[in-house]
Amino acid sequence: MNQSLTNVKTQLNQMHTEQTVHAKRKKMKQEIQQLASKKDLARFRVSSSLYLQSISSRSCKEEPSKESDKYIIQPTEKDEPFLGYCEQTAFGGGWLVFQYRYDGSVDFYRNWTEYRDGFGSMDGELWLGLEHLHRLTSARKHELLVELKDFEGNYIYARYDEFAIGSEDDQFPLAKLGAYTGTAGDSLYDHKGVKFSTKDRDNDNSPNSSCAVEFKGAWWYRKCYDSNLNGLYRNSVSGENMVWYKYNSSKAGLSYSRMLIRET
Repeated sequence: MNQSLTNVKTQLNQMHTEQTVHAKRKKMKQEIQQLASKKDLARFRVSSSLYLQSISSRSCKEEPSKESDKYIIQPTEKDEPFLGYCEQTAFGGGWLVFQYRYDGSVDFYRNWTEYRDGFGSMDGELWLGLEHLHRLTSARKHELLVELKDFEGNYIYARYDEFAIGSEDDQFPLAKLGAYTGTAGDSLYDHKGVKFSTKDRDNDNSPNSSCAVEFKGAWWYRKCYDSNLNGLYRNSVSGENMVWYKYNSSKAGLSYSRMLIRET
């Protein structure tokens, strides 16, 4: 009987210790997230790299907390850590959000540097940045999820079992795109292998015009697109809009777009 009581006490002490460690780790993460929002993350890493590694995760899939929130992501030891939003409930969780639009409050008609480095806010509309996407998808295999809604509230999605972005030297091409499943229709297939274009860097295959300028966006344009999710946020029918054409074969603007990747 005494031995049984001792074992129970030991287990309770271990549980308490684990809970304490988890609480401290969560608090430390929150403190670093505040630093990250002030763009001090790189400086903090230099002065305290081991501490940072202890509270960062290599991906949202590896993040111990299963709550959807902002977390410190460091894909490899050589990469600079960054703040990312992890979606931990949709389609099994473990997804990193890299594009999010829902109210048109952020201007997405931007230049190459902004699309490379990212813009917007983790608390609102955002583009995470092509450089982050390249580093993540070149380090490990990822899949892609695209979630969309029209202005009538209908939800659709497209999922691809492989997704990778090439380097800036190669103009951030859509290097890999796997098999499609979903309800939205496959509006990315025609963009596979195509370089990224912005209003100030025309990499499309259209000989007489710039697709980014003509359709007020930034995308992997060919001649020019089946999808234009960084186009204008408007409730109208126009090629300049935020469009996923294979959904109802229409250029009607969408009210919601979220693009996410997950390590596989």
